Amino acid sequence: MRTLHWAITEPDDSLPPPPSVRDRAAGPATGDPVVLLERLARVTAARLRLSDPPLGDDGPAGLEALLLAAALAVRDDAAAAEQVVGGVREPRTVRDLMARHGLVGRALPALAPQDALRAGLLRASPLTALLDHPPPGGEGRCGQLLDRFLDHPEGRRTVVAALAVPPATPETARYRAALLRRFRFTPGERTVVYEVYETALLHHARRYRELTDAVRDLVRDGPARLLADDPPGRWARATLDWWEPLAVIARRHPQELRRRRMLRGHGTGVALHRLYGGVRDWEGLREVLDR
Repeated sequence: MRTLHWAITEPDDSLPPPPSVRDRAAGPATGDPVVLLERLARVTAARLRLSDPPLGDDGPAGLEALLLAAALAVRDDAAAAEQVVGGVREPRTVRDLMARHGLVGRALPALAPQDALRAGLLRASPLTALLDHPPPGGEGRCGQLLDRFLDHPEGRRTVVAALAVPPATPETARYRAALLRRFRFTPGERTVVYEVYETALLHHARRYRELTDAVRDLVRDGPARLLADDPPGRWARATLDWWEPLAVIARRHPQELRRRRMLRGHGTGVALHRLYGGVRDWEGLREVLDR
């Protein structure tokens, strides 16, 4: 119950979940779990700027998210936590998705990237996986969920805003690029790509400029630095991958791109991605010649 109270009442994800089920001072442990899960689902939907019922689905939150709360409460015991998460079934309603995301999305920053529990929680919370990045094998399910959100006007605004937020890890940047690459075939599909980049560069321009400037600084040390297997190299490649969907559109549909009057600040990223393609081609040729 403490974990549910935490997920409902904490204003952001800067504080980790209550430390342990053994810590009696971690917060209130009372309340009807059904009521708390329904409240968490509604609070999470509101945080995502979705009306009630979210996406028009009036189904209940259910009780599966209670297992996720239990796993977080016993996460000091890795084996027990993973066993609990392994018993979580597929979500059946949008409120169930919301309740799960309300727990997992807020707990994720407290979990190490290689933590096995993290992967299990992402498998159990498809919406969190969609907005962060899925564990291996979860990409198809996330793509289906994205399509469902895009088919609803409020859902579309929600996922566009969420995918525009600067990625916390290189893995998230690469995954989002892979998502956006799906929307390149028709003008209607490409509108999704434009909306994400417009939102990103309108609301998060400073961070994306920092990421892109870091790539430019690395290139000045030598273009081959883009292929280095170190944190700067990995972040640089991920940033360039993030720019790829827009760079492809800029090359294939320049007139269409110019009509997007709100899209500004993308020139450097697109140009660097073009350079990156040349570096990869040269390295591939050099590998062939060195054989």
